[in-house]
Amino acid sequence: MKVSLVIPTLNEAGCIEKTLSEIPKNTVNEVIVVDGHSTDGTADIVRNLGYRVILQKSMGYGGAFTEGISEATGDIVILMDADGSHNPTDIPVLIEKIKEGYDYVLAVRYAPGYRSDDDTLIRHIGNMLFTFLVNLIHKAFISDALYLYTAIRKDKFPLIEPKSQGFEYCVEILIRAHKAGLKIAQVPSAERLRGAGKSKVNALTDGLKILKTILFVK
Repeated sequence: MKVSLVIPTLNEAGCIEKTLSEIPKNTVNEVIVVDGHSTDGTADIVRNLGYRVILQKSMGYGGAFTEGISEATGDIVILMDADGSHNPTDIPVLIEKIKEGYDYVLAVRYAPGYRSDDDTLIRHIGNMLFTFLVNLIHKAFISDALYLYTAIRKDKFPLIEPKSQGFEYCVEILIRAHKAGLKIAQVPSAERLRGAGKSKVNALTDGLKILKTILFVK
């Protein structure tokens, strides 16, 4: 099965080279970097390393993934962040679950023996709350709803079609996958400290958008 990796970027010059260097080349067949018009030379770094760059036409984190997925030619699509917090060595584990027959495989940080080195107290509490609400409202059994490090069968995306352009995309795509009846698996993954830069998530404004999505997504 051909594997495509989609990575959104916005001013990731301090970490993108290391992130790309860790991708298991014998596993990933295609890398698509969707750049949100970085001003620090991120796109040039990626091109100089020989990877494909798409200049984002839409807005936001979710918009970048939507554009990248539409360009992906693989049977399996991996969604991964650029900042180094997602460990690329977990990619073969995600792929193996797809090959076992699952449609949607998500990495989770809070399995026994795993952790997040990039969490703050507020983010941890927020994630626990939103995960609880996803499970309660949508009758799901997810242990980490906000960690968008995911493998999905490309042919299942027409059943999901998330619309969100911001960070609320991470819960919308999960809820829609659950509602569509996709066969979902979870694999443990330790979140690392980001390689550079600061989180672009605003706890208040993005948190409210995430809550609205959980409550009202159809």
